[in-house]
Amino acid sequence: MTAKHYFGNRMALVVNDGSDHTMAALHGAEFTVSAEHIEAYSMDSIERDDVARVKVKVDVKVKYAKFDPVVASWWQMKILRGKAGTPDGSADDSNDVALFKIVGTLSDATAGGTKLVATVDGVYFPSLPLVISENQWVQMDLSGVGTKITFTN
Repeated sequence: MTAKHYFGNRMALVVNDGSDHTMAALHGAEFTVSAEHIEAYSMDSIERDDVARVKVKVDVKVKYAKFDPVVASWWQMKILRGKAGTPDGSADDSNDVALFKIVGTLSDATAGGTKLVATVDGVYFPSLPLVISENQWVQMDLSGVGTKITFTN
């Protein structure tokens, strides 16, 4: 197998809440798989006896600059509403959490070449920041946590 170059600008990112929403003017995406590790030691040695992995999660960061802020159809409004149905721009008085699937596809520089597809399931976003800065384009900068990640070609 020959190693190839991958350019970040060739990435396509889709958020799914039951319908697909393509991120436009994508400025970055990051998927970080982490786990807590529990180490076992005994009194008769300074070396570790064993290690176990628990509490695996996938941290997701997405930054994009193009969006359609129609409240009733903007997928991000579902962060506020949880599982309460049609977004209306307000937070729902419920502890239900909206979960999303995020699929990122990275293509190499050749036509019909190798693709790396990362699918993160069960993503929730604990906050919905809207940052507006002087002399800058408005960007959505979301951070969430997913249940699992799967890589395919």
